[in-house]
Amino acid sequence: MKGLIGTSPVMQRICEKIELLSQNDLPVFIGGETGTGKDVCARTIHTLSQRASKPFVTVNCAALSKEFIHSELFGHVKGAFTGAHNARDGAIMRAQGGTLFFDEITELPLSLQATLLRFTEDFIFKKLGSDTPLKADIRIICASNKDINTQTQSNMFREDLYYRLCVERIFMPPLRDRQDDCIDIAQSYLDIFATKQGKPPKLLSQDVMQILQSYDWPGNIRELKNVISRLSESPNASLDVKDMPRPLRKNSFQNKVYPPSYRNKAILPLWQIEKSAIENTLHVTNNHVPTAATMLGIAPSTLYRKIDSYQIARLKPSE
Repeated sequence: MKGLIGTSPVMQRICEKIELLSQNDLPVFIGGETGTGKDVCARTIHTLSQRASKPFVTVNCAALSKEFIHSELFGHVKGAFTGAHNARDGAIMRAQGGTLFFDEITELPLSLQATLLRFTEDFIFKKLGSDTPLKADIRIICASNKDINTQTQSNMFREDLYYRLCVERIFMPPLRDRQDDCIDIAQSYLDIFATKQGKPPKLLSQDVMQILQSYDWPGNIRELKNVISRLSESPNASLDVKDMPRPLRKNSFQNKVYPPSYRNKAILPLWQIEKSAIENTLHVTNNHVPTAATMLGIAPSTLYRKIDSYQIARLKPSE
């Protein structure tokens, strides 16, 4: 799938869900840590949808100015405020017919959440300084690196807006949970940087591959991209351990030897074991997430994220 790289089981499930979501116009919320590719996920949904020929417009909620929020979203007419020398279309009008992506939606102040809630009731809006109502034809996709369930429960995010925007959900897993994809992602970036430099792509040695797959990547794909960018500047055609940044070299497990007793045993991937444990616990607790989370020794918000990630059967509304 264009833009999303990886053949790990969790990425296969995400790609399948993206294909389904691209066939409808329902609002989507994308969760996940910083650098996991939430923006790429949103753009992929748009690209596969019937709105692909129309604009994809991003609104960074963390960077919105409180003074000009209405103008940024809805636009303004000439003379609407001091300094408004010309009329201007807002993000909603620029996205007309396409997709409006609210990045870091949980950073939107409560007062502005109320404004957005009113807009999503009928998608009617007015430019600042105008009395003429306009109709928006857009799909809304939101994302945040914060747990939106926790934000809602702590009254940092409006519950009514939550239900309006989180009709469908996708959780982008951290890179440490899909380390099998590290090599494909790294090679993809090496190819991109080589094309920009007009040089042949560099090769990764087996030791380097092992380091890439054993590192936890706290900065996720964004951190991996930065590392590969530095490696692409190496004069060596084949990248070895000595080319790696010092923090990654310390994570090398090239000398690790597994005892013979483990060699020919069928070992299930960790994600399969975890998914099975969650499903069994939900069955025992009759799908009551707080109780299941207590039994599993994790927070309810963490369990909700894992349910989304593993695409476990949708829970009952009462939960």
